[in-house]
Amino acid sequence: MGSLLPQSLSTGLGTTTAEAAAGRSPSATPSMSMPLSLTGTTGATPDRAPRAATATAPPPSITAIGIGTVPATHPSSFPATSLYPFGVEGGDQEYVRRMVDFNSPLFKPEIGFPFGKSLRDALYFTDNGQIIFPPTDNHVPSNPNPPPRGFTGRESLPMVAAFWDDADFSKGVGTTWYQEYSTLSSTQDPVVQDVEAKIEKYLKIPYVAKWTLKVTWEKAPAYPSRRDDIQTSTYQAVLSTDGNRSFALLLYQDGGMRWDYSRLAAPNVLIGFSSGNGYAQNNELTQKPPAVKYRPDQHSNVRGLWIYRLDSRSRVNYRLQCLAWLDTEPAPATWNSQLPPCPCSRPQAELDPRPADTSVRMLRTASPSPAGAGVRCLYQGGSLLEGWQERAWNTELEAFNWCCRRVGKPLFCARFAEKRPRVDCEGYVPPTPAGAFGDPHITTLDGLTYTFNGLGDFVLLLASDAQSSFILHGRTAQTGMAQATNFVAFAAQYISNTTTTVEWTLGSQDDIQVLLNNETIRFSYSQGLGDEVYYSPGILLVNASSVTAVFDGTVAVSVSATSGILSVVCSLPSWYHNSTSGLLGVWDHDPADDFQMPNGTSIPVNSSEEEIYSYGMTCNLFTQPLDSPALNFTPFFLSRLRQENESQYELVASQCHGSKECIYDSLSTGNLALGLATQSLAADFQQRKTALNAFPPIITGDASITAFRTEKVTRQYHALGAGARFIPHLSPQLNISENGTLIWEPRGIAPFTINLEAVGSNNISALLRLRFILCRCSRSQDCDYSNTVTLGESSLQVLAACRCESGYSGALCQNPPDPCFQGCFPGVGCDPFSGCGPCPAGLTGDGEHCCGSDCSYHSCPEGYCSNGGHCHLHPITCAPTCSCPPAFTDQRCLVAGGDFQPLPSSGGYLYPVWGESQPHSPCSWDARTTTMAFPQTDSDGFTFVVVSEFAYDSRGTVIRFLNEELPAAITGAFNGRRRRRGAEPMCFPSPVTVDELRDYFPCSLYGYKGYQLHYMGTIGFICISPCKMGYCQHGGQCQHLPEGPTCSCLPFSIYSPAGLRCEWLAISLAAFLGILLGALALLCLLFAIACLALRLCRRHQE
Repeated sequence: MGSLLPQSLSTGLGTTTAEAAAGRSPSATPSMSMPLSLTGTTGATPDRAPRAATATAPPPSITAIGIGTVPATHPSSFPATSLYPFGVEGGDQEYVRRMVDFNSPLFKPEIGFPFGKSLRDALYFTDNGQIIFPPTDNHVPSNPNPPPRGFTGRESLPMVAAFWDDADFSKGVGTTWYQEYSTLSSTQDPVVQDVEAKIEKYLKIPYVAKWTLKVTWEKAPAYPSRRDDIQTSTYQAVLSTDGNRSFALLLYQDGGMRWDYSRLAAPNVLIGFSSGNGYAQNNELTQKPPAVKYRPDQHSNVRGLWIYRLDSRSRVNYRLQCLAWLDTEPAPATWNSQLPPCPCSRPQAELDPRPADTSVRMLRTASPSPAGAGVRCLYQGGSLLEGWQERAWNTELEAFNWCCRRVGKPLFCARFAEKRPRVDCEGYVPPTPAGAFGDPHITTLDGLTYTFNGLGDFVLLLASDAQSSFILHGRTAQTGMAQATNFVAFAAQYISNTTTTVEWTLGSQDDIQVLLNNETIRFSYSQGLGDEVYYSPGILLVNASSVTAVFDGTVAVSVSATSGILSVVCSLPSWYHNSTSGLLGVWDHDPADDFQMPNGTSIPVNSSEEEIYSYGMTCNLFTQPLDSPALNFTPFFLSRLRQENESQYELVASQCHGSKECIYDSLSTGNLALGLATQSLAADFQQRKTALNAFPPIITGDASITAFRTEKVTRQYHALGAGARFIPHLSPQLNISENGTLIWEPRGIAPFTINLEAVGSNNISALLRLRFILCRCSRSQDCDYSNTVTLGESSLQVLAACRCESGYSGALCQNPPDPCFQGCFPGVGCDPFSGCGPCPAGLTGDGEHCCGSDCSYHSCPEGYCSNGGHCHLHPITCAPTCSCPPAFTDQRCLVAGGDFQPLPSSGGYLYPVWGESQPHSPCSWDARTTTMAFPQTDSDGFTFVVVSEFAYDSRGTVIRFLNEELPAAITGAFNGRRRRRGAEPMCFPSPVTVDELRDYFPCSLYGYKGYQLHYMGTIGFICISPCKMGYCQHGGQCQHLPEGPTCSCLPFSIYSPAGLRCEWLAISLAAFLGILLGALALLCLLFAIACLALRLCRRHQE
């Protein structure tokens, strides 16, 4: 085999450059909140042919102009737009509930929906022509009554009103349809293409939709409807967004808007939108007479079509960027073969040449795999925190930032992890280094150390498997005038899909000149690596204290220069095990066969220096001419040097602390400094091997910890390893002991970051990244731990939503059933306990829905509804119907069982209690009155006292405010109003504890006995029926009557429950007799069969 080393070694420098990708800023938004006038015509066909997606650009300045209204005398002067195809033929889903009010399921576009200044997570449509964006998934009202004066922009429920008025699908007339279009990667559906075309045509804005929702209300009847109702309305709303901008297209069927507005109790139909944060628009038809506003299909420049832009501010939508990236990424199985795990500690990572240092905390594989992939590892201190695979080596931190940091939703990071699998250090095998340094002192892959001073070109390593091969050659020269040699050049060749050759040559100034495939290269500084690098597919060269070549991210060769001598360290992947030869030995974890010659024979490891020299020369490539002095060169061996000068040997040995490498190099060259440099290299090499094989402990235990509100949670973790122990941690809400016991007592939602750390006897530590998931819902059964939000970039996550039951609502299910949350008919008041009041004079209904009717000769029977329920007549059947307070569950408000909030026994006024006044106190008050005193002095010197009274009620927010926040709020408000810098002297009462308040909130509001008072932090005091707490046993049915809960015991199986709570079980007599008779019948049948068999047997024998 010929040498890889050239006969003439030259040097040269080249250049490399890198290009940076340019990003785009979000588009500008319009500076107005008016609908845009539409010009041109549109029909059933799309406005343009399908096309490829176009780039998003900032829209032009848009002028606030109103909608052109067609004169009433010529309603058909302009062509009408057509609805988009809907129903089964349009591929839509039908959704209808045969009741007066209903809502659709929630739609949750993954990219969110920009509305006003916010990015909304969810939306739903109602039967009443609304598309609502709820603040939480648990607050989904369907208010049938639009505000008579339209939107203000500060509504509590952001919504788009396509045709908001009281509809009624309960009589079997009409339905609703919807279809959701997700077009992250491409726009193929003709409906979406036409939506894009209309926006571009009429608004002059280039637009590519990423998510679109089409909702159709088909033949929607007005309240109250009849089974033969034909005066219905058909219309559509199409909401569309590209993630940064959003639009609403409202379409009305030509001739299909046929409500009889003359029969409506309140003709207040509303068209437009409100973002809830100041951005709103009322369609100008809203202020027109009913004959105009109830016929939107006959108006606008393009008759029956309005387009609104719904976003009001520029934003970067990181959800969109993350999802767009995820959408283009293939499955990991197509690219992640042969990727290594992370090193288990930072010292291992720094000494392993395969990962390259990219920052203080982050390391990645030094070069990509054959598929172009790599691994990135994140360290904290000296411990591995996390790692993940990368398909595009060194270019994916931006995607990680989008999905795992910017969005703030762990679900997106989980999606990222599906495309970029997480890795830890399981299976990590440190590289086994072999090397040569000084006047060559060689350490084999199996750890055998020897000295070889041959002169010439030598094979240091040959390695191969079925897919690749690796060769490392070295060239030695005579060390000055000494009878010793040292390396002056190396050459390595790696053959896989391609052949790559790297050469290192010693320069005159201890510099190293590098050739790659016989070409000179020039290193460029890498900000990411922090060193000079050169990268080409399949090879990475790093120029630091040594020049390192990493081939295909697996084989690493590092060459350094000291005192005119080259040293080399080489490490191989595990698949070359048992397939190496050369001066670096046979890699099989057995040093005994490391002196194996090309003919397959070996010499013992304890052979003499002369025998080892003869072995080494069998690896000579014999590239020198026949008359070369190298062929006659014989080095001095250490034994000869000692014999020639024993006293000098002893002196050098003491200075070298017994290091044979140091002694030899010092004596052979007469240079002690060179010997000490060799000793340092040898020590560094051994320390490197020791550090590479030092592992941290292994921590076992669940990294996710869940807690409900302020409950104490205890977890036990274990650390496996010599002398392993946990690093204690103590804080007000978290305690970690040395034996791995973790106790968490949540005190709030202030973000914190905690990692569990264990350290071994070797002082190397391991980290477990903990996730603390806190449920702040009012009740534990409301917790949905699968949907969380990370607070900042901390370890704390809180639930994004609670699953409310039994009519509770609010972000934390803190609001008990509220009869007023749907809203009441205009002019009707609402009582928080009994709900909407009676309809205005001349109208009938339940206070929420009111209308004129033919029931003028009917009336509710006296006392028909009990316990404060309101009676009203059904507008069509004239049958009496009750609207009951939330405590009652039947139709006439007689049977209790629902939850309700109690009133204070003092008639609604319960005050904070006072302590005694201190002597010389500036405060004074009458102890009989429960007031707050604020002594003040005006500019004329008159002293006066400001007195305020505050009353408790059962709501938790009020109790918490009065007990914890009142003094600060009063002080700030009063002094702010007075514009005083210093605080005025004020006297505050002592707070009333929850236990003290219990006596003032009896559950006797309706006179029903047995209700139990409970306190829930976010709700406050609530009265709960025992029927909801398992009062009746063994399947008994519970009813809460005035005298208390009663049980109806129902038999099951062979048992018949009895007792006040169905707590006793008795065997039913009928069931017992049935079983007995059945058993007797079975015995008789068996006896008959036996007799028949016996008779047949006897007949057969005869």
